[in-house]
Amino acid sequence: MITTLFGRKKLTEDKLANIFVNAVLELTDQGYPMIVAELQESPEFERMPAFGPGDDELFAQIVLAGNLIEAKRILPAGTDRRMFSLSISKFAQAFGLNTSDLEVDVLAMQHEMERLNFPSKNTVYAMSKMVFAKFDLFRDQKEYFRDQRAPDPIVLKRLNGLMGYFLWNWAEVNEEYRIVN
Repeated sequence: MITTLFGRKKLTEDKLANIFVNAVLELTDQGYPMIVAELQESPEFERMPAFGPGDDELFAQIVLAGNLIEAKRILPAGTDRRMFSLSISKFAQAFGLNTSDLEVDVLAMQHEMERLNFPSKNTVYAMSKMVFAKFDLFRDQKEYFRDQRAPDPIVLKRLNGLMGYFLWNWAEVNEEYRIVN
């Protein structure tokens, strides 16, 4: 309410993209080990899921893709596309990847998230299901869920609870700041 009386603070798209990418990198750096620990300690798996080197980068891409889906829903038209491009560019630079390759990968990941989570539009659920798909956690589940290639609902619920912490609050950013070029 006070922000509407005195006006919102200006924030450039470039600076917002920097803040966002750094937040995603910090969140995944600190949160990925907790996700791995939760999944490896889950008694619902027949075998302990295995995670290898480089999996944290894949997890960061899942978080990035999910957050960019949410940004597209909340940010004004045009701003969402520019934020997508800037964020992909900065994320690629942070990991030493080719920007166009990363863009193709993130778009493919977003489409797969939407497909896995259809008809729901809940981004947290989509990110959780994507973790199952990308890390092939199906193979470590009990036979019933493994044959269906569906996540065990108990594990999925716990994972949903954790993945909610990886979602950026775009509505608050849009409300608090006036995003400018």
